[in-house]
Amino acid sequence: MTIQAERAARQEQQAAAPAGPPPARAGRTIRAALQRSPWLIFAAVTMVIGAVFIILPQINTIATAFRTSTGWGLDAFVTFFSSSQYTAAIGNSLLVVFSTAGIATVLAVPLAYLFARYDFTGKNVALTFITLATASPPFLGAYAWLILLGRFGVVHNIVQDLFHVDLDLHIIGPAGVIWVVTWLVFPLVFLLSFEGFTNQDPSLADAAASAGAHRIRTLFRVEIPLAIPGIVTGIFMAMLAAFSDFGTPAVIGGEFPVMPTLVYGQYVSEVGGNLSLASTAGLVMILMSSVALTVQRIILAKRTFATLGAKRSRTARAGRAGTIGIMVYTAVILIAAFAPHVTLVVVSFLKWNYGILSSTFTLENYTSLFTEHLAPIGVSFMVGGIATVLCAVFGVGISYLVVRKKMKFVSPFLNVTTTLPYIIPGTVLALGYVVVFNNPPLILTGTWLILVIVSFVRKLPFAIKSAEASLYQVHPAVEEAALMAGAGPGRAFLTTTLRLMMGGVLTGASLAFLQMMTELSSSLILYRPPWETMTVAIYRNALSSGADFGLSAAMGVVLLLSVNVILLTVNLVTRKNIRL
Repeated sequence: MTIQAERAARQEQQAAAPAGPPPARAGRTIRAALQRSPWLIFAAVTMVIGAVFIILPQINTIATAFRTSTGWGLDAFVTFFSSSQYTAAIGNSLLVVFSTAGIATVLAVPLAYLFARYDFTGKNVALTFITLATASPPFLGAYAWLILLGRFGVVHNIVQDLFHVDLDLHIIGPAGVIWVVTWLVFPLVFLLSFEGFTNQDPSLADAAASAGAHRIRTLFRVEIPLAIPGIVTGIFMAMLAAFSDFGTPAVIGGEFPVMPTLVYGQYVSEVGGNLSLASTAGLVMILMSSVALTVQRIILAKRTFATLGAKRSRTARAGRAGTIGIMVYTAVILIAAFAPHVTLVVVSFLKWNYGILSSTFTLENYTSLFTEHLAPIGVSFMVGGIATVLCAVFGVGISYLVVRKKMKFVSPFLNVTTTLPYIIPGTVLALGYVVVFNNPPLILTGTWLILVIVSFVRKLPFAIKSAEASLYQVHPAVEEAALMAGAGPGRAFLTTTLRLMMGGVLTGASLAFLQMMTELSSSLILYRPPWETMTVAIYRNALSSGADFGLSAAMGVVLLLSVNVILLTVNLVTRKNIRL
């Protein structure tokens, strides 16, 4: 080959080579871009986590519902909707949802209005106790009510001894489930309704009164419409909590199947074989929850009111008769809400003889707990602690991407994806994890890691929404000033924005931790020894034939103390910040 030919060949190769900086320079360019915007790395990592641990399990759950022994089909759906056993579970769930939400609303909304409009002795204490009632594990309350009102419970024995009447309150079955769940969801409706009434501009009611409107007319035409967002949101949260509650119907439901217990029962009976029927029930639950969320948003879009004033509603001193009435009303509510807590504490100091409660005082329950059964306590705090840290970190980051960065596709994807676990019941989410992570290449079922992941994913919405609320109150100019002073994006965020939103971050993390500590449904499906949490240990021991519930009661007291101390601290700090 001549020199001219070689030169021409080299020129052709250079012309065919892609234009751009050398590889080393390109690598430096990418690193520099990432240093200028570290949120790109965080966004990529978060999208992968959302896709793997939220989207993928639910896609596989849906796919499993359509899978048959010979391929694909609707066999599981035909079986589900043609069998009275499964359709009855849907009807029972709707009965519990609407009954409990309705009763809780009737009890909570008037009380919230009275608390928002009047001052009386013990108001702050009552608010604190109602807030603490939100941290009670449902299945513990169910078993405590069973001890109180059961066929051979405390009330039955007292009535029989005094009046020689064989009292049967039918606590086992639908009536008992509705009674227990009502007190579970009551605080949710009350607290959100209370905020709805408290955050109203009092000048609107004054204007209505000046125009000659009667007090009752003002209440129904001005004050209640302004509180509709809080009331409707509280009712929606109550319905969702009632719909996804597994522990209560599992303990006192008897022959009263609901959707969560149906999913768990199908999983237990089908494990190692076909999960199509369990997945079908789970898919039905997701669709029902999605419909409820859609209805809530439609109502809020049509019935939401906003004011430009910054004033909060005024409170008046209730008269003597009014104070007595409010205090009696509040006392009745608190007695019903905290009867299970008191029962649990008392039972933890009583001796059980082969599953039968005696009146003998003992410390053996706590001695046995702290000498032989500390492992579930340690597992609960380990799982909850790690998952809470993850919730705090990713809650802050995701809220920043959604509120401030508003990246095309990324922000909407994260906003929708991280909200899904809130409407997916725990049994359904855990079922998706079993389908995906019980086979190679990633086997996580039965490990402590999957308990951390499911706790993190399920409670992440609490951390995100709390962080978002705080972030909206921090002006972007604060961080921009730090950037103009020469700080990098990461340092500017950490030293300005994060410090100012830390209160909301800690509140969201604390609420997530409380929910993790009292969670049962997903842990019950995913755990394997020795990774048994407190809730699983209490549940298994309480339902064992002839079990010594004294040990479960002692562990339940430790659980209640753990969550109530944290919740009380957050409540006091929040009120202090509000006063400041």
